[in-house]
Amino acid sequence: MEIEAKFSVPDKDTFDIFQNIPTVGQFKLNTVVETTLEDTYLDAVDMIIMSEGYYLRRRKKGQNIIYTLKSLGGSGKDGIRRREEMECILAHDKPLEEWEESHIKNFISQLVDSNSLTPLFKVDHLRYNRKISDTETGKEVAELSLDDVKISAAGKYTAYQEIEVELLLGADQTELEALASTFKDEFGLIPGSLSKFEHGVMLLNGADNELVTEKKYDTTPMPIQLLFKKYHIDRGHARKVTENALKLFDELKSIHGLGDEYRRVTWICSLLHDIGMYTDIQNHHKSGRDILMQSPPTELPEKFWSAAVWTTFLHKKKITQNKLDKLNDKSFGNLPEEIQKDILKIAALIRIADGLDYSRMHSDLHKISVDDYSVMIMVKGPGASIDADRADTKSDLWRLIFDQMIEFRAES
Repeated sequence: MEIEAKFSVPDKDTFDIFQNIPTVGQFKLNTVVETTLEDTYLDAVDMIIMSEGYYLRRRKKGQNIIYTLKSLGGSGKDGIRRREEMECILAHDKPLEEWEESHIKNFISQLVDSNSLTPLFKVDHLRYNRKISDTETGKEVAELSLDDVKISAAGKYTAYQEIEVELLLGADQTELEALASTFKDEFGLIPGSLSKFEHGVMLLNGADNELVTEKKYDTTPMPIQLLFKKYHIDRGHARKVTENALKLFDELKSIHGLGDEYRRVTWICSLLHDIGMYTDIQNHHKSGRDILMQSPPTELPEKFWSAAVWTTFLHKKKITQNKLDKLNDKSFGNLPEEIQKDILKIAALIRIADGLDYSRMHSDLHKISVDDYSVMIMVKGPGASIDADRADTKSDLWRLIFDQMIEFRAES
């Protein structure tokens, strides 16, 4: 169990004070130890760990890799948080399935199943640690962390400073409460700062809600996890298609030319491409379009809602130039031309990614080779021949909008 208090820092001068002051109230602050930390926060592509009330952090510290699972929330009096915490320390990094048996491994494995863990965002911070002792007893009771933080997500960055005080094992929470009160009353620190994970998710989901067109529909945005439950989305297929789409996005970036922010858009759109299946299986591309017009995902900034709507509509039926031309007669035609082009590029990637999971036998994109004229995608697994053939069929949109030809080959 982790018990800590977190504070926002009003200015750099206050941050610097805590690096140098010898005492705070009845407590002594010991020597400063400076550490550079590199953190990556991970989840399955459908964010199942977060939806279950946890987050997973990979930390590079010295020669070790430390995976930490923490529960979300837990805030109480004066911003003091009590959170469940589990750790796995590795001498070198390795996949989840190769970790030694432990509670944290079993817990994560049950959530993500056979799916891979995907990086969400990175946090680099310079940390100044000071152990805190009670001058009356001489006992170390807590650890002060002064963090100079930089978070990077989807091509965006944020930086800030914060102060954490974590209760040491065996110390009494009343001592942490006394410290928190002193920090608040004597130094004006504001308790209850967001966690680094919360800051990262806010950055990842986007604070830029600039409109690209006038809204023509009454919308009630919903979180992805609620959309999953309400519309009974096949989580396994959604995960696989999203993993495929992200790999295609990364490997074929020299061709599609989409910026980093569109990787996140591709991610969300892939998760929701089959949202209309439960409502109307035969016309789920149309029902999905209509659902997302009314209930776009909160994880997408408003300016990208149209991408979720139209990539869903375009993922199912055969695509011809005539069908693309007819899109101009729909609200799609009211979007700026550059946005239309970007949506078609994302739709082309999702169509292929969807085809690559047609067999539902977990085929893998074994290798993607790119040259000036063509793309060759090697597919591996028991359903590889089925999925390679289906992906070839669903590459019709790709062939309409890109110069490079695309081919698929199954490996046994």
